[in-house]
Amino acid sequence: MRFKFHPIESRIMDLLAFPECIEFGKAHKEEIDNNNYIDLLPESNIKLFKSMEEALKPYESRVFKFYFEDSSMPRLICKNFPPFGFNSSDDYLAFLKGLNNEDILKSLLSKIYDLANDNKLIEESDLNNLMDDKNKQIELLENLQISDDEKWKLSKILRQPYEMLMEWVELIEEIVPLFEKFYKEKEIDVIALGRRMEETFNKTKGDAVSEISNNIVKKELLPNGNILVSFINAYSIELNTTSKVQYTRWGLDIETLLKNIKDAEENAIRERVILFKNLGDKTRYEVVRLIGKGIESAKEISEILNVSQATISYHISNLTSSKIIILEKNEGKYNYKVNLDFLEETHKLMLEDFTKFD
Repeated sequence: MRFKFHPIESRIMDLLAFPECIEFGKAHKEEIDNNNYIDLLPESNIKLFKSMEEALKPYESRVFKFYFEDSSMPRLICKNFPPFGFNSSDDYLAFLKGLNNEDILKSLLSKIYDLANDNKLIEESDLNNLMDDKNKQIELLENLQISDDEKWKLSKILRQPYEMLMEWVELIEEIVPLFEKFYKEKEIDVIALGRRMEETFNKTKGDAVSEISNNIVKKELLPNGNILVSFINAYSIELNTTSKVQYTRWGLDIETLLKNIKDAEENAIRERVILFKNLGDKTRYEVVRLIGKGIESAKEISEILNVSQATISYHISNLTSSKIIILEKNEGKYNYKVNLDFLEETHKLMLEDFTKFD
């Protein structure tokens, strides 16, 4: 597999994701409440994201029409029309303006179907039937583990695909100057990381992917060699296997965060405390228990626990970064499994901690 960094596509994807920063304050509070290594994030980054949140406040009502959970407009439209092969964000937005109602609806429904069926691809015949049947579209929305308010917003987008897409594109065009102001602070770093990853992954015979990600992601898990780097989603790794052009999107600061986590976890007591704090949360404990029983779909787990699919995905992400569960690939499918070796070793060390000195 040859790796290739895409700087223009990285920039476009960050522009489309920029409005998500309006919820930084809420996400930041959740991270603090859940003790998710928030103390390891540099204060300068927290300050920068707070500035972006404030800058987006005047657009708040418009942003919330298109950005919610896993089914925000960028995810829906990029399913069939990812921003690969364009010379700039202007070119990509101009392309979107040229789409017709049918093209837009196909992309929206394809992605919603993915979300409702644990990333299962929809057959073309089923998609055509779905496009012609409003009742089936409503039924599809009902299968999503999202709030009623978000279902209503999605239903409005499905009723007026072209009009709603144009309204969203207009919003993106308006916030471009704001985005550029913040992006220029990190653009050099984004390009430097992308180039370094491309060179390292192509030259290294071993699994450099695993090394950079602190064993969270292995080279064999990547869908292909397309590399994007994100400043907006700076602390995440996205493996996109459902868009027409698949890719891996690396957070700009994920490598630093994982290194900081690794350094922190060299303190064995801290690592064990983090483990038990995670398992002390009832929902997270239930997620681990269900994965251990062979239920690996976030959708199934969310239905069993009566919690939104986005919340389950959030818990799974944190359980993975804490090494309680790990990601494996079996017969071409990605699966989570409980990291029993890690749990057994941690339990053994805990008992040693609690045993009286000889």
